[in-house]
Amino acid sequence: MKRFLIGAVWGAMFYVLGYVLVGAIVEPPVMDSWNPIIALTAAALAAAGSWKGWLPGTRNLKDEVS
Repeated sequence: MKRFLIGAVWGAMFYVLGYVLVGAIVEPPVMDSWNPIIALTAAALAAAGSWKGWLPGTRNLKDEVS
């Protein structure tokens, strides 16, 4: 459950970062068409990162101890 919640926080941070980066490149009227792409990319990055334990706070301590 902790990994899921931290993954959701990371997804929100990735979304904001992506929105800022794309907003710096694309003009505001075109920005609406980029929202789904940014959201799906952020969700995919957060899901993969939290599942694999690559993101801070999502590492499983049982996997590290051998």
